[in-house]
Amino acid sequence: MSTSNMRSINHVGVSVPDIEAVVKWYSEIMGFVLVNGKIKHIKRSETPDAGIFKIYPDSLQEVKLGFMATGNGVGFEVFEFVDPAYKKAEDFAYNVGGFFHLCVTDAEPEALLARAIQAGASKIGEPTLNPLSGSRCLYFRDPWGNVLEILDMSFDRMSALDAV
Repeated sequence: MSTSNMRSINHVGVSVPDIEAVVKWYSEIMGFVLVNGKIKHIKRSETPDAGIFKIYPDSLQEVKLGFMATGNGVGFEVFEFVDPAYKKAEDFAYNVGGFFHLCVTDAEPEALLARAIQAGASKIGEPTLNPLSGSRCLYFRDPWGNVLEILDMSFDRMSALDAV
């Protein structure tokens, strides 16, 4: 007999072209914190037994990696693939399979969006108000094209109110 347990989301990883800029932006705008205040720079020629080289093929020679802490214990991992170099994904399409946005919770989504836009983000669509839960949400792209949502209440609370 198998048992099923609800699993927690541990972290989300994102591939970026400039890790230093991304870490700075997410620190200043989202309040994320770079763990140990350090970005790792891992080269196969120097540390061939590094864990990342056991995961990815021999073509991966060099990567920069930053672990960022968020407000609820879910990590935000930032990768800059140096060799082979980062390649920007095709233009975003919401109907193409795979992950398509990351949501953060903030009591004042409009204020956070304004700060994000001032720091290079771009707004997507119009704000929405959920008639059942009363939750407000906004969508935007960070300066590197990643789509984020800002919701003014937790997922659990919103879902519970929507079910009423």
